[in-house]
Formats: sequence, C-alpha cells, structure tokens
Amino acid sequence: MGSLFRTPKAPAPINVAAVGQQQAAENTRSAQQQAAYNRPNQTDAFGNTVNWSQSGTDANGNPVFQVNQQLGATGQRMAGGLGGLADRYFDQAGGSSGIDRALGMYDQTMDPRNERMRAAAESRLRNQGFDPSSEAFRTQMSDVALQQNEARNNFATGAWGQAINERGQQMRELSPGVQFGMGTTSPQMVNAPGVNVGTVDYGQLNNMAYQQQANVYNQQMQQRNAMLGGLSGIGGSILSAPVGGGASVGGSLFTRLLGGGGGGGGGLSPGMIQAMQAQGIPLQPGQYGPMQ
Repeated sequence: MGSLFRTPKAPAPINVAAVGQQQAAENTRSAQQQAAYNRPNQTDAFGNTVNWSQSGTDANGNPVFQVNQQLGATGQRMAGGLGGLADRYFDQAGGSSGIDRALGMYDQTMDPRNERMRAAAESRLRNQGFDPSSEAFRTQMSDVALQQNEARNNFATGAWGQAINERGQQMRELSPGVQFGMGTTSPQMVNAPGVNVGTVDYGQLNNMAYQQQANVYNQQMQQRNAMLGGLSGIGGSILSAPVGGGASVGGSLFTRLLGGGGGGGGGLSPGMIQAMQAQGIPLQPGQYGPMQ
C-alpha cells in the first residue's frame, strides 16, 4: 500500500547549455570527418601525386589543411625536355639571336659586293660629270644605299619566315610526343564522389527522451489519482453502511472515538454536541448513541 500513496517524481528539465555543448562537439566531429573523407590522397598513372595534410590550426582552433601536388619522375623528365625544346625553338626561329645570326651571314656575303656596287655607281656618276658635292650626286648615291638596305631587310624577313616554317614542320612532327609530355605534366586525378557525413541531433534526442519521461509521469499521476478516488469511494460506502438501531458503521466508530463508550453504551458529551452543532452537523436522536 505504501507505493499507492508515493507521489511520482516529475522528469528533470532539459539542460539546454549541456545539450548545446554536446551538439557543438558533434557538429565539429562531423565536419572534420567529412573533410577527411573528401580529401583522398591520389597517385595517377605517371606517378604524379596529390596529398592532403593538416598544416596547423586557425585562431579558433579549427584545423587548417594544405594540398601538395608533385610531378612524378616521368612528368619531371618531360617538363625539362619540353622546356629545352621551347628554348631551342624560339632561339633558332625567332628572337634577336636568330635574326642576328641570319643578318651576320648576309653581311658577310653581301658587304663586299655592295661596296663594289657603291664604287661603280660613284665612278659612273663622276664620268657623267656629276660633282661629288652636288645634290644630284648625293641623291644618286643615297638611292644605291637604300636599295642595298632594302635588299638586306628583305633577306631578314625571308630568313625569319623560312625559319618559322622549318620550326613549325618540326613541331608538327614532334606534336605526338609533345602532347604526351604535356599529359604527363598535367596530373590526371580521379574526381572522387563526395561523402556527406550526417550529424546526430542531440537536441531532438533529448527532447524526445524528456517527452517520454513526461508521458510516463502523467500516466503514473493519473493511475494514482484514480486509485485514491476509488479507495475514497469504497471507504465512504463502508462507513455509511447501517449496523442496526438507526446507526451506521461510521457513526458507531465516530461515537467510540469521540464518546469513548466501552460496553456501557456511552454517548456524546455536551461539549461535543455543541461543537458539532456549531459546525452545522445535524444530530438525530440515537444516531451516535445516547446523548449525555
């Protein structure tokens, strides 16, 4: 019977601060795990690598990552070869050094001839009676110099174009190898599918647990109240049951408790009668035994 009268204990309220800290820790764990899953180290067919590593933490303590990308042995060899090929291409086909070499060969061949042409033109003008100090003489000699310079420029332009064509042909022949080399210097990594790591909703879990405890508490309170109400009704029915002589069980007990009568049939004392009348309790003759 002791358990019927023990009041059920209500569930403790949710500790919002503790649940918030628990949820924050869970969110951090989930974020770090998701970052680790989505940063795989890779190595392609040519030995090129991509590696992730944690380089430290930021001002808030969050991890800071860095990615390291490195060419394999094949890529490094091809990168050096392509660089050297480009240097030779532009050195031979273009740039000041290529033009200087072409013009150097031209001058070496044409300078003696041009000098003879200038001497012949000067001799011809003198024979024709032109004064070397005259404007007409200077104009004629200037035209000769312009023609020789134009010829030199045309040679340089032609040499440049010819070199470009020759280098272009060589590059076309080398194109398959160049493409392969460029492929080895461009890491071909797998586009790995992303991984989404879910988090545990501690707020919802704590709220569900609290609701379950509250439901159990409410059910226990309802059962307790129902039992107490039933016992009260049963007790009232027993106390009002008649025992003969116009008295009831409750009245007889009341008389014995307050009137104190043993075997001699005691009744209510005058003071008790006054008190009951003051409370508005109706008194019937013989209901609580003889009145004194």
